[in-house]
Amino acid sequence: MMTKAKLITEVSHDFEISESKAEGTHIVGIFSSAELENNNKRMYKKSILEREVGKIQDKISKKSLWGELGHPPNPEVNPDKIAILTTQLEWKGNDIYGKAKVLDTPMGNIAKTLIKEGSMGISSRGLGTVGDDGYVNEDYNLICWDLVTDPSNNPSWVNGIYEGRTWELEIPDAQLTVEEQLTEAREHLQSHVWQVIENIEKSL
Repeated sequence: MMTKAKLITEVSHDFEISESKAEGTHIVGIFSSAELENNNKRMYKKSILEREVGKIQDKISKKSLWGELGHPPNPEVNPDKIAILTTQLEWKGNDIYGKAKVLDTPMGNIAKTLIKEGSMGISSRGLGTVGDDGYVNEDYNLICWDLVTDPSNNPSWVNGIYEGRTWELEIPDAQLTVEEQLTEAREHLQSHVWQVIENIEKSL
């Protein structure tokens, strides 16, 4: 089953800057929170964020959970815009505490200046949909965390959701209801039957 998903972002300013000659510059603090209505009037179930954090632990171990300076209008991470590398994630209650290294890349060096001289935020980037109750749905896919100023300055971003485009996501069958699975099975069978009939007609 495919669904139309949009880029969803949430910004946190609850972090501190850690600097040392040996380890460089790091951002440490709350990266995301569950079961808490944020400034965009959205909430995330803890079970969904636990699932997504579990999925990206492999990227952390492989040192490949990159983040950009600013939010791009797409889900892909652009190597030219990489500024941070998330190195640690852990749960403390309903909060995800993270640690990200600010890199010595062109964008990373710009980021170092910005976080020293002004206010920045650490912001999650993911694909998904939002229910009428304000909760992000089960189709949510966490991509990374980026270092941002204020994405709402861009007219394409509305309350942290990029409205300029949608992306198709395939929802695993385990996330479908029994009725939805039956409907999908009937549609697949019907399509298969018509394909067989067409093949027979062509052979006549």
